[in-house]
Amino acid sequence: MSSSFGKLFRVSTYGESHCPGVGVVVDGCLPGMSLTEPDIQCQLDRRRPGQSAVSTDRQESDRVAIQSGTERGLTLGTPISLFVPNKDQRPGDYKSMADVPRPSHADFTYQSKYGIRASSGGGRASARETIGRVCAGAIAEKMLKTALGIDIVAWVSQVGQIKAPETDGLNLTRAMVDA
Repeated sequence: MSSSFGKLFRVSTYGESHCPGVGVVVDGCLPGMSLTEPDIQCQLDRRRPGQSAVSTDRQESDRVAIQSGTERGLTLGTPISLFVPNKDQRPGDYKSMADVPRPSHADFTYQSKYGIRASSGGGRASARETIGRVCAGAIAEKMLKTALGIDIVAWVSQVGQIKAPETDGLNLTRAMVDA
């Protein structure tokens, strides 16, 4: 029933949607690599809710804080702990759904896995849980670029009936995707 994955690069997420915050511990990062909050924040800004009609309207700034694993902007080779506070905590909004899984959410799966119900917004079944994965991905991306010169570019080509224009994926840059 772990919230951890990976072996050489191990990621452990924690926190729930309507608790004080969510976070991640990343173990297996190169020592001596430059890493600061802005390296991670840019990716959190890309996933922040309330930016379009196809995402939740929950308003969160999702400001990351590195709690350990770096010193003077360099990784120490020890586990890196990152925390993002939840500002828009409204667990009472879910009282009417305390005994019924929300449609199109992972509430039932969560209850089946853990044998208990997190009625205040789905607990670990909330999309807030993706914050830790985004933070870990930002660190992995920086490590791949630093160690091997690898650039990662990805995009969503369609959400429902909304389609992005056709593009040449081989020549697409991150700046083009963000535009």
